[in-house]
Amino acid sequence: MAANRLFICHTQYQAMVSVVKLLRAKEGAAADFWLSAALPAREDLAARLRQEGLAHRTFLPQDLPQRYPALQQTTRPLRLALSLKHAAAAGFPLRLGGYAEICLYNDWNSAGRYLQDRGVRYLLGEDTYNYLNGPNHWIDDQAAAPDFARRQRAGAGYLFWGAYRGVTALEVANPAVVPYYAGRLRKFDVFAHLRDLDKAERATLRRVFAGGEIPPVGPNSCLFLSRGYYADREVFCQEDQDRLCRYIVEKYAAGRQLFIKTHPRDETDYQALFPDAVVLNRFMPAELLDYCFDVRFGRAVGFYTNAVRNIHCADEIIDIQDINLADFRTPPPEQEKG
Repeated sequence: MAANRLFICHTQYQAMVSVVKLLRAKEGAAADFWLSAALPAREDLAARLRQEGLAHRTFLPQDLPQRYPALQQTTRPLRLALSLKHAAAAGFPLRLGGYAEICLYNDWNSAGRYLQDRGVRYLLGEDTYNYLNGPNHWIDDQAAAPDFARRQRAGAGYLFWGAYRGVTALEVANPAVVPYYAGRLRKFDVFAHLRDLDKAERATLRRVFAGGEIPPVGPNSCLFLSRGYYADREVFCQEDQDRLCRYIVEKYAAGRQLFIKTHPRDETDYQALFPDAVVLNRFMPAELLDYCFDVRFGRAVGFYTNAVRNIHCADEIIDIQDINLADFRTPPPEQEKG
């Protein structure tokens, strides 16, 4: 039997939220998953989703957002024709009418533009936890454009961050603190649902996202939650990232049992950098440490990452505020003249 839900995921976190939704659904049905090319190790994730019976079909399109035709100024029929041609070549799912619900977690990408060109209605999930809390200048700037109301009514061009007229609802952890889209907010607190998972459901999440258990954790331990500073071009080379991470570990984890959990985009070889460390699966959302493992770290430390701000399985949380990335950037080579 075909699945009646489609989840469009660009990150491991979004895939985790989708799986939690399925585990908490009363009907327990599998869904189809569209796993973006931006999602690292998506082939392995797709295989595990199918193995656990969570995914009916998985789509792994080859599209890159910058290749999607930007067709704001063209007619609606031409937009549709060109988007379908592009979608067929990229591997996007072409049959969308059979889904009772399509959920994606950000719509400022080629997937969002494709759905809008098709005139498809969709649910916009929370891109990251508390993502819409407080003022958002992207939403405010978009709404301030002189032709915003007309474009929203007519469906002309693209509107993002929930402003597209076909957004059926926006899921957020706490609607009371979101200043946008009154009347269209739907509550879904993924961490509240994670707390309610039973033993079997937690084991499912571990198999899908972690691939194994964690070695014993002692009280004199430190969990280092790193990020892809080089992958995100916040430093200029891998050596810069290595120096930054060595500095953090030497300052905050000296003499401690070291565990490292980093971002999926970060390809740093932490086992080579810190041979005595336990390097956790980088594709596992760090949030699962709180809810799917029986672990307690003496300290958790991170610099410029939401993961350390959201984690609870440590006695001491250090959100580093006093590092200047400029101190770790190797000056880039000068441009050749001529």
